[in-house]
Amino acid sequence: MSRLFWSFSIAFALCVHTGAQGVPDTPAAPAAANTPVIGKADITPSHVYRQVTLVRNEIDLIRLEMGKPEMDTPPIQVEKAAPREVYFQAATLFQKADRLAFEHTRGRVEEAPIPSGKIQPADVYAMVDAARERIRRVKESLTITGQSASPPLDPDIEPSQVFNSIVAANRELNQLLDQQFAPSDVYQKVTVAIAYLSRLLDAPGEISTPPEPPPFERRKRPADVYRKLVDCFDEIHQVGEISGINMLDLKVDEQQLDGVEPSDVYDVASLLVSELAYLHRQKADAAPPRKVHNPGRKLPSHVYQRIGILCGQIEALQQKAAANPDWLKD
Repeated sequence: MSRLFWSFSIAFALCVHTGAQGVPDTPAAPAAANTPVIGKADITPSHVYRQVTLVRNEIDLIRLEMGKPEMDTPPIQVEKAAPREVYFQAATLFQKADRLAFEHTRGRVEEAPIPSGKIQPADVYAMVDAARERIRRVKESLTITGQSASPPLDPDIEPSQVFNSIVAANRELNQLLDQQFAPSDVYQKVTVAIAYLSRLLDAPGEISTPPEPPPFERRKRPADVYRKLVDCFDEIHQVGEISGINMLDLKVDEQQLDGVEPSDVYDVASLLVSELAYLHRQKADAAPPRKVHNPGRKLPSHVYQRIGILCGQIEALQQKAAANPDWLKD
């Protein structure tokens, strides 16, 4: 049952990258994020939120220079987010910022790998700062000299507020792109989720095989894909509850869904992948997911069909968790 609120990469260390279409295969050197003057252990969600605010202010300067309109608020809001979930949205922010920088400067920067240990606010800060550095390159190419003043630090910021602000930044950034995030990007992200679920469903000495895709349904819209992914997230949330894993609460404004774009769908797919990646890291001796490649041009209907495979896998995972709540320890 979906928690719809009627009123809310990856590129990852296990050799999967979300692969923007039309982007060179040979990236530049990895991003070197600027570190704040305080120690890494002292960085809080408040520091990350302030950095995201600076990013959004600089995105707005570019928007004004490009003559683009303001964006509506995203259709999703989250509560009870953890830094690991915020990190994946920050990675999406970097991917979009890097694509924008490539369009203006023809240069790319490689996304940093996921930290090997528990993800902390400092890791999210570094990813956001790397995105900000790419946005600065765009400002330089457009000779934008305006600077954003650093807002005061609010000590009461929670990770969920950081998450929601990054989702808004992702939406604002996407509209600046010549090549905006498309159904093919969502298709690839859903394939990453399928790869993770395949490894979660493996049994000792037996490699799981994804189910066959359902029949192809034509004329699907981004809103249809969005709803389907929200349903998938809800089902994974139930798996987390059975398994003793806390996951964020997702709320969706149904009235805004008719206006969602593939970029919005991509953000929800990234959230789903973040939860599956976390489950995968908790599974004893789980094999790495297979590498995922750019699928080429896709329509929302192709993505919708692809999610059908995901639904079958999630159903099998629910059965596995219900039969053995300690399945992650096996």
